[in-house]
Amino acid sequence: MRNVFLTWIITLSITSAFSQQADSKMSPYSIEVQYSHEFVLGGHVQVREWALQGDKMSLKDLGMTSYPALQFHVEKRLRKNRTFGLTYDYYFMRGTATFDRDITYNGTIINGRNGIDVSPTRYFRVSAIYTGVILSRPHLTLRYKGALVFDHITFYLDGEVNPSSPKDEVLEGFGRQAFPYPVFGLQGKIDFGHRNYINGELSGTYIPKFKSFYTEGGNVYLQYNNFEAGLSYSRTISDFDLALGARFRYMHLFQESNEDTNIITTVTAGPFIKIGYRF
Repeated sequence: MRNVFLTWIITLSITSAFSQQADSKMSPYSIEVQYSHEFVLGGHVQVREWALQGDKMSLKDLGMTSYPALQFHVEKRLRKNRTFGLTYDYYFMRGTATFDRDITYNGTIINGRNGIDVSPTRYFRVSAIYTGVILSRPHLTLRYKGALVFDHITFYLDGEVNPSSPKDEVLEGFGRQAFPYPVFGLQGKIDFGHRNYINGELSGTYIPKFKSFYTEGGNVYLQYNNFEAGLSYSRTISDFDLALGARFRYMHLFQESNEDTNIITTVTAGPFIKIGYRF
C-alpha cells in the first residue's frame, strides 16, 4: 500500500514538471494503464467430472490472500459526449497450500499432503464499454455505462496426482464455455476545481441459469453474476489523468452439463493507481 502511494506521488511530481499549459479542448482518444492489488475477501472453486463431485475449495484455503492485476484501456470519444472503449484486465493469481487429505478436482485425485499450487492459473477479462451522459452540471457529471464482459479462466490445482486417480488433469478451462455477458452501470464525477475530481462507479449484472449452444456431455447451462464498485481521486495535468482509489469486485461463474459442474466465485477489494493520456 505504501508503495502504491509513493508511486502515485512520484508520477504526479514528474508530470507536473512539464505540464504548465492550461486546459486543452477534449481529445478524441485516450489510453490508460492501471495497477491494482486485490485482497481476497472470499470465494471458492469447485469442479465436478461425471460422478466425482469435486471438493469445494475456498480461495483462502488455497493460500490466495491477495494478487496483483493490470488493466489496459483505450477509448474513443464520440459525438454528444459519448464514448466507446476496450479494456483488458489480467489477474496474476497466486497461492499454495497443504491439506491433510486428498483433493478431488475435475475428476482428478490430488495428494493434498504434498501441496497444491494455483499459481499456473490464467485469468483475463476483455470488456467492450459504451457510455453516455445522463446529467451534466458545472461541478457534477453522471453517465450511464453499457458493456459486454468476457471472463476467461483456466484454474489450476497443481499437485501430485494420486496413482489411483481416473484422470491426471489438474486444471479446468472455464474459458471453453466462456460467453460475453452484458453489464450495466453508472459513473459519477465531482469537479472540485483546479482539475481535481472525485470519481465513483457502480456496475454489475445478474444472468440467471440458461441453456447455451455449447455441448459437453449434453447441453451446457450457464449462469453469471458480476458486481463492481470503485471510488477514486483524480487530477488532470495537461493531457495526463492521474488517479488513486480503491475497488471492490465480485464475480460468480457457473457452468453445468451432464459431464461437468464448474463453479468459481471471487470476492476481492483493494487499492489501485491509474495513469491516462489523452491525444
